[in-house]
Amino acid sequence: MRRLLIALMTLVMATPALADCPLDLGRGTGWVVFSDHYMIAFRPDPVRVEVGEPFALILNVCTKGGDPAELVAVEAQMPEHKHTMNYKPTIVASPDGRYRAEGLVFHMPGRWEISFDVRAGEESERLSHDIILK
Repeated sequence: MRRLLIALMTLVMATPALADCPLDLGRGTGWVVFSDHYMIAFRPDPVRVEVGEPFALILNVCTKGGDPAELVAVEAQMPEHKHTMNYKPTIVASPDGRYRAEGLVFHMPGRWEISFDVRAGEESERLSHDIILK
């Protein structure tokens, strides 16, 4: 039992802390997207996204090591319809390290693919997540 406890403590101490880049954005809603190098936690504001109504995304963008990363762009498209949103969101960095992408509008129901361009130093990557809007 003692060996198991020591092994668990060693594992916890060796795991990078994500205190500087929390994945919980409050209100218990949202998504987390992972890649080989990055993690993005995001939630809509307001929490309920309605067809034709503007909304924003609140985001934390981090490297897998827990370091902050930069959110470069946010886009959304409907792959089945071969079109993007009619609006280009504005990205605002906040003093607490989070980002707010404002001015998103899903103008019709269906599957929307949201893409996030992120970077840390010279390394950049595009991550995406599907949202079904009814």
